[in-house]
Formats: sequence, C-alpha cells, structure tokens
Amino acid sequence: MSDVERESPPTVTSSRKPPRTLACVLCQQRKVKCDRKFPCNTCIKTGVQCVPVAAPRQRRRRFPEGELLQRVRHLEDLLRQNNIEFEPLHATASEKNALDGAKQTERSEGASPEVKTETTFEAKFHWIEGLTASRNLWHAMSQKVQPNRGLSLMEKVLIADDQQTNAYNDYEDDEDNDDDEDLRDVAGKKTWDQMYKNSTDYLLFGSRIMDIDLSTLHPDHVQIFKFWQIYLENVNPLLKVTHTPTLQVRLINATADLKNVEPNLEALMFSVYCVAVMSVQDEDCLETFGFAKEELLQRYRFGCQQALLKCGFLQSDDRDCLTALFLYLVAVRPDSDPRSLSSLLGLAIRMAQRMGMDNESSNAKHGPLEGEMRRRLWWALLLFDNRVCEMSDYRAATLSPAWNCKTPANLNDFDLQPEMKHLPQSHERPTETTLAILRYQVADLVRHSPFFLDFTNPSLKSIANPNDHGGTLEALQQKIEETCLQYCNTENPLQFMTLWLTRGHLARYRLFQHFSIPPSQQTPLQRDSALTQALTMLDCDTIITTSPLTKKHIWFLFFHFPFPAYIHILQYLKREPLAAHAEKCWRTMSESCKVRFSDPQQNDHPFHKTPIFKVFARIIVKAWEARVGVLKTSGKVEETPFIVSEVTRMVEVPGKYERAEVGMSSGQASSDTFGSEELMPFPVMGMTPRFNGFEVQEGFDFGGGGGNDGGMIGNGMVDVDMGALDLSAVDWSSVNIQGL
Repeated sequence: MSDVERESPPTVTSSRKPPRTLACVLCQQRKVKCDRKFPCNTCIKTGVQCVPVAAPRQRRRRFPEGELLQRVRHLEDLLRQNNIEFEPLHATASEKNALDGAKQTERSEGASPEVKTETTFEAKFHWIEGLTASRNLWHAMSQKVQPNRGLSLMEKVLIADDQQTNAYNDYEDDEDNDDDEDLRDVAGKKTWDQMYKNSTDYLLFGSRIMDIDLSTLHPDHVQIFKFWQIYLENVNPLLKVTHTPTLQVRLINATADLKNVEPNLEALMFSVYCVAVMSVQDEDCLETFGFAKEELLQRYRFGCQQALLKCGFLQSDDRDCLTALFLYLVAVRPDSDPRSLSSLLGLAIRMAQRMGMDNESSNAKHGPLEGEMRRRLWWALLLFDNRVCEMSDYRAATLSPAWNCKTPANLNDFDLQPEMKHLPQSHERPTETTLAILRYQVADLVRHSPFFLDFTNPSLKSIANPNDHGGTLEALQQKIEETCLQYCNTENPLQFMTLWLTRGHLARYRLFQHFSIPPSQQTPLQRDSALTQALTMLDCDTIITTSPLTKKHIWFLFFHFPFPAYIHILQYLKREPLAAHAEKCWRTMSESCKVRFSDPQQNDHPFHKTPIFKVFARIIVKAWEARVGVLKTSGKVEETPFIVSEVTRMVEVPGKYERAEVGMSSGQASSDTFGSEELMPFPVMGMTPRFNGFEVQEGFDFGGGGGNDGGMIGNGMVDVDMGALDLSAVDWSSVNIQGL
C-alpha cells in the first residue's frame, strides 16, 4: 500500500461522530453528574420525572485573552516610545520603582489621595462582579479564598472571565465539577438521626406520653374483631389500602399479646378502630359497643396519635406506619377544617415521596405484593388529597404528570401472596378492588389531560401524554362501560356502588372539561352535553344515596357533594327558564334535595345556618324567579318545586313561595330574604384564577342582568359571586341523608 493511500483522509461516514447524549434537565439545573440514561439514576433516587434535553445550549465563545493581552502590550510599547505618560498594565522594573517612589513622596508630604472617577471599564467590572456573587448562604460558606488579590484590574477581569468560561464548558462536557462539596451535602440522614433523636415528635401530635401503656387503650379481644369486621365491610372495599389475608393473621397474633405489639402494626390497629367507629351511625355504635360514638372516637384517636409517635412516624419509611396515618386522616376528616386537613395530607404525601411510592421503578423493586400495596396507598392518598383540595383554597398540584406510579392491577386480595415472584394477570371483570381501580384510572387520565392542567399547572402540559393513559374521557368511559360496568351485579352492594360512583365520577370530570372552554367558543352541542353531565351527576348521587345497599358506605358519600352540578344547572335555568329540559332539571334537583337535605334542627351543626346556605338558597330562588316571570306573562301557573320550597323553609320564611302564581319581581327574594352578608371565598376546584370559583370570564357570570331578550327574562346569570362561596366553611356531615 502506498504512502498516499495510507495518509488519505477518512470518509465522511467514518468521521461523523455519534450524537452526544446530554444530561437531563434536572441534573443540569442542580449541576450534578448525570449518567445520561433515561430515567437517570439521580432522578430515580430523588423520585422525580426525568426530562431529557432535546438540543444542547449554545455555548459562549472563549474569550481571546491571549490575543488581547498581546495587543495591550504592543500599545503600551507605542506609548513608551512616544514618551506618553500612562499607568501600565505590565510595568517594567524601572517603572515600578518610579511609581513606588512617587507614592511614598505623596504620603510623606501629606498630600490627599487623588479621587478617581470610575471608568466605564471599572463600572463594567463591578457589574460583572455583582452578577457572579453568591446569593446562597450555603454556597457562600463553601467558596474558597480568591488567589488573585495582587493582580491588576484588567488581569482580574480576564482571569475571572476565563474561569467562568472554562467552568461552563467543563460542566457541559463531563459535568464533573463536584470538587468543592457544598456544606448542605453533609446533612445526610444519619446526621439528622443522631442530632435530632426524639426531638421532633412534638411537631404534630405533641410530645409522646412515655408512661402511658397503649395496651390499656385497646378494646377487648371481642371488640377488636368487631372493629375489624366493620372495617372490612364499611371502609376497606372503598379504599383498599390494606391486604386482608396477611393483615388479619398479624392482627390475630397481636391480640394474643397486646403489650408487645410491633409499633407500626399497633399504629395501624388504632387507625382501623378510628375509621371503623367513624363509619357507623351514632345509634349503631351505642348498641354494638355500649359507648357513644364521640367517646370512642376521642379514645382511639388519642391512641392512634400515641402509637404513631411511638413508631416515629415523621421519620419512618414503613408502609404500615404511613397507612396508619392515612386512615387516621380519613377518620378525622368529618370533624376537620379542610384547610388543616390539606396541610396534614401534604405531610403524608411528602412521606410517600420520600419512600419512593410515586416512582414506579422503586415500587417494582419491592416484589409483587409490597409493590402493589404501595401503588394502592399512593393513589388513595392522591385522590383523598385532591378531594380535600377542591374543598379548600389550594390547587390540586399533586395530581399531575410529574410522577410515574402505575395504577394498581384489578386483583382480589387473595390473588396476591407474599411468596409470589411475579404479579398475576389483571382481571377483566369486576373484583373487590374494581371501584378503587376505576377511580384511579379516571384520575390517571385526568392528570395528563390539558383541560385539567390548565387549571392546576399549565407548564406541565409539555410532559403530559393522555394518549398513553386512556386518550379522552369519552373514549375511556366507553372502554370502562364495555369491559367492566356492564358486568356489574346491581344486587351486590360493592358492584352497585362501583357502577354508579364511576359513572358519576366520569360525568363530574366531563363537566369540568366543559368549564375549560371559553363561553364564546362553546357550541350548542357542547352546552347540551355539559347539562347532561350535570344531570347525570345528580342522578347517580340520588340513586346511590337512596339505595339500602349503600347504608354502610354513607360516610364516603357525604364526602362527595355534587355542588358543581347544582350550580351549572341553576345557571342554565336562569339563562333559559323555559328550555326543553327545564322541568327535568327542577325535578332532578328536587329529588336530590330530598335525600341530601334532612331536617336541620336534628343536627348539631345545622346546614341552613352555615354561611354558604344563604348564598346557595338565593341562587335557587333567583333561578326560579326567572321561570315564574316568563310563566306569568303567558298566564301559566306551575307548582313550586320541592327544592325551592325546602330552602325557603330552612331560612324560616314559610309560605312566601308556596305557588308560582305569587308575584315575585326579579331580585325581591334575594334582597328581602336571602341577604348577601357573610359571603366567603369558594373555589370549586381550588385551582388557578382561570377556574377559581366559576369566574365571569369563563362563563360563570353571576351578575344580575335582568333584561329581556327575545321574550326571555333573566338573560344574565344568577347574580351571586361564586368567588364568594366557601365549601370549607360547611360541615358536610350535617348534610344528612333522610331515613338512614
């Protein structure tokens, strides 16, 4: 082979470099080393979504400091040759001696120092210095002493610029700039365990009472299994956060020696007592256990708090401990302010994230049974938190595409065994977990849906992928109906609940999807569809609450009051009093009212005395006034719906609106009877301003426009500011169910 052939340049194909894999977004932001696999090891450990970088950032050009210094020296030589005085950047030995002698003479003669004005170049240097100064205390304490104190101004600028450029380029190339360990990195788990041992227990439940014997707070053996049976019938089918076969064996063994129960299991036992008592009616509790419900709740809540403190729940990584905290929060929910409950749920979710429950790769490492129970607990926490957020003034930020935990499989508890190595195939027909699983599947699609992220966190829409989670709500509903709901046995209490709760749940989110469409872009077909979803919500709620099959699950139904459906229907009736569906709307709301509003005088906290009720009643009456006004012009008479007469009776104005022929001018009822005092903020979903309480710009204008347009009275929406409603001020347990 000739030398020419040996030295020939390689072809274009062989010289082309493979595309460089860049560090993920989070590692670049945190400036830590990334293994450049997706998901990377750092994101897996921190339990966050790993987002790859599509294209590298454009690099700055290196500062040509060598060329610039050479030019400065050349210019200094020219100034010397022409005997021009100047302050040299690189002074010679004779110049340095002369300069030092002049300064010494000035000091000896007491001359005042020369006041220099800051040049443009010096000002630029100070500006650069301000930009690069550390603004973080931990970073500032980690900085090294600068070794370039004796250099001139120009040299400092050039060196600083060169160091900044090199640091940037080195980070972009290999991201190995971890030589200077940040002080905060030494704050590891072992350090905190050693420094703050037993000193953070008081943060939530106060200090643990060390001399208390928790075994004395347990019920007797017979009552323990009564509570366990109530839990299995009333609570477990709806939440499915415990594995019945394994937990029952542990419970039997624990009752044999209550003085030596493992702390995490003991906390879980007390939480079971709490939710079991919470789920029964007062008279049933007195008949079964011989104590008032409130007395038992106080006893077992205290026991659960002490048991949680005993197992160090704030630092614990045990699933039983977190499950106990979750069941405790469910048990205290009826008597808790949603704002406070939301804060405690935030704590529970942070604990679950620390344990890696939001990360599918972490769950998969724990085996089929443990991994599946972790998924169930994570999703139960998320949906509970999402509902509480809707009742308080917070955005449901946790229900987002920023985590990747899978929905649990549709399996019975006995399908999962501790010795299993692989997860069984999910069932296609209803099981004991189907109710919870279907709610999780709907929520999984919703958290990836653009309409929901518009309300919560629009910046996450770029990583959302609804096509991998069901596509659209319509497509998911059709799939659920065909594969599951049509096979539900309506004589089975759990499957009956599954059928109607799932349909109501889907209708609810489809109604919220309609809220995301600006009114100017809504078509008549979309408005009709939204009304249908609102009516479906009320119908499903009425069917469930009136069935004797759901008596044991009333505690769960209280937690899901269909308030958005009421408001949407009333808005529609105010705008179109004689619409084709008007009579059906009034009839549906009246049927729902009969089961949702019982006699308030029999409750400790009457619903009709809450701040929200006067506003809610005024909305109903104003919508009815619009219909009465139109009927009056045509000489027609219509009987007052039950919901109108009931709310007027509750506010102690009997007989005023017994029949529709009674003349009512627009605004009369609201001004005379339903005052606007004590209005409080109410966000239906507690989200961004775009949906913060049915706002005007999104089609929920409750301004009292009473003009006449085309023979229709009540062209304006109901004149109630929905931003003035606060569901968190309502004791929903007082919205009782008649006959139960």
